[in-house]
Amino acid sequence: MKKILILLLLLGAKMSYAQETDGIYVNSEFFPSYDVGSVNKLEAGLNYPVINTSKEKFTIGGKVQSISYNYVDEDVPFETDEIEDFKSFSLKFKYQRSLSDSWALNVMGESQISSNFGENEIKDDDIFFNALVTLEKYSEAHNSIWTFGAAYNIKYGLYYPIPVLSYTKRLDESWAYKIGVPDMRVKWTLSENHEFEGFATLSGFTGNINDGVDVYKIEYSGTLRQTSVLLGLGYNYTFWKNFKATVNGGYSVYNTLQIQDYDNEEVYDFDMPNSFYFNVGVKYQFKNKTSVKSLY
Repeated sequence: MKKILILLLLLGAKMSYAQETDGIYVNSEFFPSYDVGSVNKLEAGLNYPVINTSKEKFTIGGKVQSISYNYVDEDVPFETDEIEDFKSFSLKFKYQRSLSDSWALNVMGESQISSNFGENEIKDDDIFFNALVTLEKYSEAHNSIWTFGAAYNIKYGLYYPIPVLSYTKRLDESWAYKIGVPDMRVKWTLSENHEFEGFATLSGFTGNINDGVDVYKIEYSGTLRQTSVLLGLGYNYTFWKNFKATVNGGYSVYNTLQIQDYDNEEVYDFDMPNSFYFNVGVKYQFKNKTSVKSLY
């Protein structure tokens, strides 16, 4: 039942895979949940295009992330010291190629280490792999793009692949929207430097508990997984040509935080309620030279 619910909610989730801009960025997210605790995430990354021509682009990148879960101890019936702090490191490549005036291919692969490092060593279960493959079909007559494909990424707290099917349309110089699975958003460009956006976005985290955790006096091995579906509004400010600052705020419509075993079965559900969240970041963007169309 939970899988069906999440898939339905993904109709409004935001995953900017194919049109993700390359650059250097820092991003911070705060997610208070006063009945259970709060979540703080700090992420920094680099995506650098080593090949960047009109026909194709090959990007190598990586990121580091620090995640802190500040639990309300009286509401969690076991010691949470082992699952309060996680670190994540990844190495990623992206390949984008223009197949014709109408078609484009996007491929992403990423190896990631995500763990609480309770034993100060990297284990096999700390290593995860993410991937994406999509095809894009551009229509000049309708000024639109259809995107088809599939993605798998642990940063959303899910252990199964997600279909990618979306329709993007540019209405005029000021307005554009994107709907489908798993993307839905609308953007209003006020001027060259100011953009406002309404969106639904999927957020989350997956980290391995590499030394086990005692739940009701029984030691379990597995992962901590968080998945949140967020509705919100955002503001983007472009300055010095290539820098962009973003501020987003909103409210969750779905929240789950669980300890799961390696068979993806629930060990403990923290029963996190819905609440507000806040996100802020800054990015330096590299120029994209490919002829692949981008309407949003």
